Amino acid sequence: MRRAGLAVAGLPLVLVPAWATSSVAAGVTVMTGATAEQPLCDPATVPTSEALADATVRVNPAHQRMNVDEAHAMATGKGVKVAVVDSGIATVDDFARIPLYALPGTGPEMLSGHGTIVAGLIAGKDGVAPDAVLYDVKVFDGEGADETEGQKRLTSAGMVAGIRAVIDAMPRERFGVVNISLSTSQHDPALEAAIADLVARDVVVVAAAGNKALTTSSEDFEGTPGNDAPVYPADYDGVLAVSATPPDNQDPAGYVLPNLDTDVAAPTAGAISVNATGGRCVVDEVATSWAAAEVSGLVALLRERFPRETPRQIVARLQATTEGAGAAAGKERVENPWTGAGVVQANDALTRQLSIGPDGTLRSTVRSTRSDAQAPPAPEKVDLFGSSRALLLWFGLLGGALLALVFLLRPLLRR
Repeated sequence: MRRAGLAVAGLPLVLVPAWATSSVAAGVTVMTGATAEQPLCDPATVPTSEALADATVRVNPAHQRMNVDEAHAMATGKGVKVAVVDSGIATVDDFARIPLYALPGTGPEMLSGHGTIVAGLIAGKDGVAPDAVLYDVKVFDGEGADETEGQKRLTSAGMVAGIRAVIDAMPRERFGVVNISLSTSQHDPALEAAIADLVARDVVVVAAAGNKALTTSSEDFEGTPGNDAPVYPADYDGVLAVSATPPDNQDPAGYVLPNLDTDVAAPTAGAISVNATGGRCVVDEVATSWAAAEVSGLVALLRERFPRETPRQIVARLQATTEGAGAAAGKERVENPWTGAGVVQANDALTRQLSIGPDGTLRSTVRSTRSDAQAPPAPEKVDLFGSSRALLLWFGLLGGALLALVFLLRPLLRR
């Protein structure tokens, strides 16, 4: 949904990376299944940072809640191309990445590990879609970039340039997913136009729905169910806006912004990715950047399994199979500003029988069989000789009638 424009055309618009205003629990270990000794995923960790030992934890609470492991029996994202519009992706052993575009002026050195963590959550060895193909679209150097040194901060113009590069490559690469884990509170017509051109292609565009600021005051935007925070590009038409949910049924209002354009949500605490140094790491934040990455991975699974479905059908499938009831058939809008239709469920999204129109209209959904449902009647046995037996019976009856007639006419014939 488009909101009132606040940007002045022609002026550079500084954006807020979706991790920069991460949860109120930023820096605090909030996940389950991991300990403080495990190396944490940190955007400040860059290739020149001290290399830490790999995280050894094997339990992934985020994947467990989304039933990702079960989904991998049917799809792993094989052959699906995912463009990651971010701070760049480091060359690491955990996954392969194909350079697609780097904003002119950005340096060869990497000043932020954010894009690498996002890439690992999507298609790393411990990612949601480990066999998806990652394309690197670098649109800024880092959140702390020094412009006096020629380093590039994240701006609206930079993001637009990256999106345009993806659009130009679409006829050749045919991307299935574009991940944009970046956000701003200001509407920009150029960004909106670029997003509109992108979603017009056969691609699912996934973006972060917005995090709550680290520090708040009485004048800050706290949010209520009736509020609607402006978050772009997530709020633009056709974008799959993803929020994040904390563990243990905590209230998400303490971590993310209320956004009525939120489509779905995903858990992030405890997810496993990789830092820009190449080390395996654990996410300790509830943040929409990481949630958008996980949902991008899930979209890659769906695009592999349902290659003929339109982007709107894919989104409708996600919303109809969320944790709990899911979106109801025929409902056009979800009014929960923190979680949208609910927490995504990978296995259900891949297996649920759904009838969805090309425009994304959900017509019907077949849910799991209830335990108290009556069993279907046993199938009738097929009698392969039924017709032959019927013929023999009629021939027998006819033959018997002829014999009886002969016996009756026999005395007359003797005369």
